[in-house]
Amino acid sequence: MADAVAGRHQRVVRDADGETYEKHAEELVRFATLLVGPGGAEDLVAGAVLRAFSSPSWPSVTEPRAYLYRTVLNEARQLRRSTQRRLRREAAAARSERLHVPLVRPEVLDALRRLTVRQRAVIYLTYWLDEPPAEVARWLGTSRRTVERELTAARHRLEALLR
Repeated sequence: MADAVAGRHQRVVRDADGETYEKHAEELVRFATLLVGPGGAEDLVAGAVLRAFSSPSWPSVTEPRAYLYRTVLNEARQLRRSTQRRLRREAAAARSERLHVPLVRPEVLDALRRLTVRQRAVIYLTYWLDEPPAEVARWLGTSRRTVERELTAARHRLEALLR
């Protein structure tokens, strides 16, 4: 995520910016962990700091610590709103008759969550959407052989988890 944010901003980070980041990074990550949980805290801080450093107002900031805290808070709010919008869209799609989501036992869902993201993707596309490996490979931008390997690994992992 940090690379994507960095790509949007043209300003070069100054040495003083790096020192400011080093000085406050740990406490900002703790703050972000409170806001969004441990899974997304570091990415949130990286994006917020890059946004702050590339802001036209950054050179005139007199309280960099407070500014960075506000920026992290704003990023967390934006992430929450975005997540809520996505969840509303998914709920509406799930209620739609066009989307058939089979009932899956909770232990199967838990086992699926323990797969890698790519394994979950190939399982979904292969078994839920009934797509052949060649089509899954095309959609994911990988080779058919990679899809087949991921399917095999996913099946073995699911088998072990569901025993």
